[in-house]
Amino acid sequence: MDIEKKKIILQVLPRLDMGGAEEGTVEISLFMKKMGWKTIVASSSGALVRKIVLSGIKHIELPLETKNPLKIFFNIFLLIWVIKKNKVKIVHARSRAPAWSAFLACKMLRGIKFVTTVHGAYQNQNQFKRLYNSIMTKGYKIIAISKFIEKYLINNFKFTKRKKENIVIIPRGVAFEKYDINKVTTKRMLSLMKNWEIPDGIPIILFPSRIASFKGHITLLKAIAVLKKDKKNKFFCLMVGTMKEDSKIGERLVSFINKNKLNNVVKFAGKCSDMPAAYKLCDIVVSPAEKPEGFGRIIVEAQAMQRPVIASAHGGSVELIKDNYNGFLFNPSDEYDLANKIKYTLFLTKEKKKRIVSLAYDLVKEQYNINKMCESNFRLYNSLI
Repeated sequence: MDIEKKKIILQVLPRLDMGGAEEGTVEISLFMKKMGWKTIVASSSGALVRKIVLSGIKHIELPLETKNPLKIFFNIFLLIWVIKKNKVKIVHARSRAPAWSAFLACKMLRGIKFVTTVHGAYQNQNQFKRLYNSIMTKGYKIIAISKFIEKYLINNFKFTKRKKENIVIIPRGVAFEKYDINKVTTKRMLSLMKNWEIPDGIPIILFPSRIASFKGHITLLKAIAVLKKDKKNKFFCLMVGTMKEDSKIGERLVSFINKNKLNNVVKFAGKCSDMPAAYKLCDIVVSPAEKPEGFGRIIVEAQAMQRPVIASAHGGSVELIKDNYNGFLFNPSDEYDLANKIKYTLFLTKEKKKRIVSLAYDLVKEQYNINKMCESNFRLYNSLI
């Protein structure tokens, strides 16, 4: 078969909204198109669909967000139809429920390579959950987004020596053209400050993340409560991100803020369409995840924007930060340790701060830039055809 006819890839994920897996899908799709591949994305819609469609990438809306076993089964046949109609040669899944449908669709067809990307360390509470999670190990190639994820896979699932060779580490990358501190105008920063009603002249602590129980919002609020007790500590904490409609964490957060009288130092800003400006207007970025994260996208974005970062000392964070060298690590879920690290960072000398952000910036630019991530995916896809 003509090699050009093999350059057709289908990326499958639940939704195409803001998030690490979703943005990675868009970035790689755009790069592969530029390299002459036909790229198709299947999802149940989302905010990023418009971006890929305007870039000439085909999006197919399927009910891939579902976790209903019957609907997952039905999705197998929808994906078979998509694969056959578009003559797809590689199917790349980034989430478990759609991965089951995609894997079984590939099995029912011949010559289709199935690839997975593992973005997080899933909980294997019981045998059923372990089986459900194991779909991400069924890829002809398995992309781990960090060494932490590679270790998690090997320790939690049965890998033969030969199967271990199927794991490929491809860390996420930062788009330096977007996250460039010199390109963010004062007008963009002032617009956010006005919309969010941020007080002027005091340090801003930023935590950009979707609001979920394991992300660490409560840990950060507890640290803020500790810091507020000392009137010498002047700051404003900005939490940027949205939460699922059925989430119960919102009530818990509001209750804690009211109980500890934090309304004047904490603001939940909701969705942000200009994250580079948000990073630039802040003084410190915090990533307080209670559960180990696969990589740490906000860490490298903040480092690219030359902002000091404080993160939980577990998961992918420890691959990105060496404590007191290019950032700061604190004991996970320990609000007192986090409060101490925030206070220390607030009072850093200009020289020490400049050295830390410079070392972080250099590391990110060298190892975690978007071009390196996309080129690694490109080489992997090429090896499959």
